[in-house]
This record gives sequence, structure tokens and C-alpha cells, in this order.
Amino acid sequence: MTEIKNGQKKDGAKRVEESLSQNPLFKGLEEFYLKDIVSRGEIKSWPDSSQIIIEGESGDAVYFIISGKVKVTLYGEEGREIVLAMLNEGDMFGEMSIIDDKPRSANVEAVSALECLVVSKSAFLEYLSRHHKVYMRFFAYLTGRLREATRKIGGLALLDVCGRIAHTLMGMSKPSGVEKVVSIERPTHEELAAMIGSSREVVSRALKKMSQEGYIKIEKDRILLYP
Repeated sequence: MTEIKNGQKKDGAKRVEESLSQNPLFKGLEEFYLKDIVSRGEIKSWPDSSQIIIEGESGDAVYFIISGKVKVTLYGEEGREIVLAMLNEGDMFGEMSIIDDKPRSANVEAVSALECLVVSKSAFLEYLSRHHKVYMRFFAYLTGRLREATRKIGGLALLDVCGRIAHTLMGMSKPSGVEKVVSIERPTHEELAAMIGSSREVVSRALKKMSQEGYIKIEKDRILLYP
């Protein structure tokens, strides 16, 4: 893990604020909301494959992704990995333990080189107490997380493999208005398999079928989904 020193913080402050402005807590808010949260945290970086959070450990900070990508996972008794989410720039993680004081509920691993604004529990709670607008957005965000969890559980229980893949891809997309085609950063077959509780081979066959039937188009770095 690398910490960014004071001299570098000033140069990168604008970039950090631009990244945070994509987060649902701060999107569309005045600049002082961003400057305040940045002033309360530290910018830290990790190489890819670093373990950022371990399930069961105490939670003492919330992480806002400035650049890079992480996966949120659980492991079964036989070591099987289940991917709960893939998070990118503008997303955050570690917020649940900040609220309920309980151990971390999942693992978080860097998929690529990662840079985050890390805000301690006490600093984040104090920030929320001072900014009612962000406080209300935060609890709306948590409610959205619960709704998304319900949607995923329903999809895994009720849909076939192709349906679960489409369901998962739609969940990975970021809303940008009404569109006839949804473009999603292409996950690997292994990542998709871990997200839907299947195998890489089954996912590969399902993606081929969906592509042949015109439901998706697979490009080098993207998947185009036709809802």
C-alpha cells in the first residue's frame, strides 16, 4: 500500500474531486461538499491483486475509488469464490460496517492497480452529521443496496443461465437515460460465472447462444446488451 504525500495531494485534489463527483452521495452537489470530504481522508494506492478488506475484520474506514477496479467476494467452505459485485471509479465500499459496528461482511480485492480516498469511521460520521443533504443521500444509497440485493436473489433463484447473465449485466450497467442498447465493460467468463453461481464453461456456451440469437454483441472490451 502506498500513501500519497502532502505535496502530491494538492496536485491531485481536483482529480479526486472529479472522481468523487460520480459517486451518488456527491453527484450534482456544490464543490464545498467534495472539498470537505477530501480534506478528511487520505489518498492511498495498492497494486493489483491486493487484499483491501478481509471478511470478519473490524470496519474502521470507508473507501471511495478514485481509479482502478475491485471485486467484492465471499468464499464457500471448499474455497469456491462468489463475486458479489465489481466496483469501479466513483463507487465506494466499506460503508456497511461504518454504520452497524459489525465485522466486514465480505472480502474486497483489487482487480487492477487501485487508488482510493480512505476516510476513517469517525471522520465520515462527523462529515455526515455536518451535511444533512449527504446524510439523506447516504441512507437512500443503502436502501438502494437492499433493493439491488433483493433483485439479485430473485434473479439467481428464478432465471435460467441466460436470464441470470442478462440480469447480472443489466445490474452492472450505470443508468444514463432510456437507451435501446446498454453498453457494459466486458467481464471475463470467470467473473461472470462467479457472479451467477455457475461455471466458466456454462457461461461461455450461454454467451455464445445469446450472441447468436441477437440478445448481446460481444466486442473486445465491451458487451452490448439489447434489453
